[in-house]
Amino acid sequence: MSLNRTLDRFFDEIRREAKRNPDFANRLDAVLQRHDSRRDVPDEVLEDVARDEAPPPQAGEVRAKRGEGEMPPAPAPAKKPAPTAKPAAPAPAAKKPAPAINPAGLYKREGEDALRKALDGQELTALRALVAEHNLDPSGVTPSLTRDELATHILAQAKRRAERDEKMFDY
Repeated sequence: MSLNRTLDRFFDEIRREAKRNPDFANRLDAVLQRHDSRRDVPDEVLEDVARDEAPPPQAGEVRAKRGEGEMPPAPAPAKKPAPTAKPAAPAPAAKKPAPAINPAGLYKREGEDALRKALDGQELTALRALVAEHNLDPSGVTPSLTRDELATHILAQAKRRAERDEKMFDY
């Protein structure tokens, strides 16, 4: 079976389960709402997605066709909440962002030595942020690890994921 067909079936199953199971649908919504992408997506892609998300016209409703290159109408700006009398709480200290490293991707592309070299230049807080961003500690063992132990853990997890991905896409 082709990858496209497999993905179609996979996402169809997710859609069916979300329709049947409101708890599952709520959890999917929560995951998607909490996603905070650090990628800079071009405006054209955002506009394409917004156009694709527009609900289909209802019975009897007619939509004006846009000419090629014509932009969709801008959505109404979100209303800001009214200011409150209470002073705002101080902003929490900014967490150090994770380094721009995809451990499994780097391991697959350039190998173990390249990943080890990339991790060697990172501080403990950056490695912890990397573990959190890439969910490299599902069992919760890393909080007590030293910087070197944490780098070794990341390397092992990247290797494990790369091997898993090879098996998953080996068809």
